[in-house]
Amino acid sequence: MKLVYSGKQESGRSMLAMTLVETMVAMSVFGLVVLALIGTYIFCLRYDQLMCSKLGASDRSRIGFDLLTTDIRAAKMWAIGTGGLTGFSPCGNATNQTGNALQINYTTDTNNFVRYWFDTNYYKLYRLTNGMTAGYMIADSLTNMTGLGMSFRAEDYRGSNTSDLTFKYVIVTTLEFAQYQYPLTKVGANYYYNYYRIQFKTSSHNYD
Repeated sequence: MKLVYSGKQESGRSMLAMTLVETMVAMSVFGLVVLALIGTYIFCLRYDQLMCSKLGASDRSRIGFDLLTTDIRAAKMWAIGTGGLTGFSPCGNATNQTGNALQINYTTDTNNFVRYWFDTNYYKLYRLTNGMTAGYMIADSLTNMTGLGMSFRAEDYRGSNTSDLTFKYVIVTTLEFAQYQYPLTKVGANYYYNYYRIQFKTSSHNYD
């Protein structure tokens, strides 16, 4: 008895699996797609770290600067000079009003003061009030990359450095960070930036 099939008979090639060349091409394309996805993921992680670092540094700086600007605005008297934890020497009259320390008095009583100073050995900014035995750190990882970092100076309305004590001028504070904070991201050589600079100008609102 002879059996007859209706319809077309499947060819032998259509019933076979992929060839080795086809498999290799498919795997190569898949591998390229995976590598592209991994590269994109790594790029996003780095970008996210950079953005978080900027936000962290800005938040940390804002907290310290808010305190510093509040003290300056409330100052009855202030002086720029050289100082640290144990003492302060103000700049004399007719000398350039620039130094690593700033001392603020809310009243005419000079025994009650607030002192800010840059520790140039450990690259930090500290705050101290009379009676304290240790300073409170405002900022760290600082540098004087441009020669203006870690300094206080007085400026007049033209933006020029002052050298007299006739008037209480604007206090300029410049900080240059060697690295971002939270998370820690270095910005020096072979990294993104040479330094991260913040500068602000504040004047007292408590003059007679």
